[in-house]
Amino acid sequence: MTLPVARARHLPALDGLRAVAVFIVIAYHAGLMQAIPGDLGVTLFFVLSGFLITWLLMREYASTGSISIRAFYTRRALRIFPAYYVFILFSLTLDNVLGHRWSLGLVSVAFTYLVNYYNAFLGHPTTSIAHAWSLAVEEQFYLLWPLACLALLHRSRAVARRTVGILVVAVVIWRSALYVFLHAPSSYVYNAFDTRCDALAIGCFLALSSGEGWFVTLERRIRSSSLLPLVPIALILLFRHYSSLAYHYSVGMTVDAALIALFMIQMLGLSTTPLWSWLDHPITRTLGLISYPSYLYHVWGLSVGEKLLPHGPKVLTFAVGYAATLCMAWGSFKIIERPFLAIKDRISSSPPSAQNVSVSVGP
Repeated sequence: MTLPVARARHLPALDGLRAVAVFIVIAYHAGLMQAIPGDLGVTLFFVLSGFLITWLLMREYASTGSISIRAFYTRRALRIFPAYYVFILFSLTLDNVLGHRWSLGLVSVAFTYLVNYYNAFLGHPTTSIAHAWSLAVEEQFYLLWPLACLALLHRSRAVARRTVGILVVAVVIWRSALYVFLHAPSSYVYNAFDTRCDALAIGCFLALSSGEGWFVTLERRIRSSSLLPLVPIALILLFRHYSSLAYHYSVGMTVDAALIALFMIQMLGLSTTPLWSWLDHPITRTLGLISYPSYLYHVWGLSVGEKLLPHGPKVLTFAVGYAATLCMAWGSFKIIERPFLAIKDRISSSPPSAQNVSVSVGP
């Protein structure tokens, strides 16, 4: 299956991939699955976000000859802000009750989507919202990319694709220089938008490449067997466990994102095969549907498991914490997100076909 960006109404497996991504993060933070680094889940979210947002923008451009920036920002605000700001207020209140008062700086960055640079410059301090750094990176992407995408598509899709490719290379060079030669702390290269946007750009590149002859040929080759997706998975784990920190914080992050993108392309065509059909199972898709609030509340959810079973088996403690996370996430989705999503659907001026796509792309 090729990726007909201008025509397709549904992209298979992506809800399932969101479920996988958030589970990797939660399990890693629970200390249950240390063999698979949690940041791989975040990188998967970044690639998915870059791909899906660009996919939707290209659909709109193909249908109307332009992109409504105002409509895009309205849709994003209604999709993201309500759940996020309720989570921030919840965390601020609960931390205050527990005696963990937030500094003025933490309050400021929490409400302005700058947690990533707060973590970057302060050594990634442990807070109840430290994981919101990735949401800040995505929000900064949403702010910048639609205008850039519109300007580039006005020139041509090929120009857009080349520009994004150059950006990926530039980020690799910049991050490598910072870490290897300027000895920037790992907290900066891990959290900052300017050092992590290459994963988002790789997702954008996939969308911009869809339908191109060389890309269609690549898709066919890497989907010729349902076992082939095991190759990028194996390579990612191999590189992560047998490479140096200098490699990881320079080119390694980009290699991870590229291999994840390869896996994602494979899943778009192989999710109907017996080995990977679980990605489109109703349960998996439901977990993907609530991946955003699951990511928001997982720190608090896991703390429930730790409080209830402080000396219990790690697997059982995780199971209780994960269940608590899903309960919080479902409550957030039903009570907070759904009403605003209904408003978004009513007032959105995007092409009708674009509204049929699930775009809960944030972690």
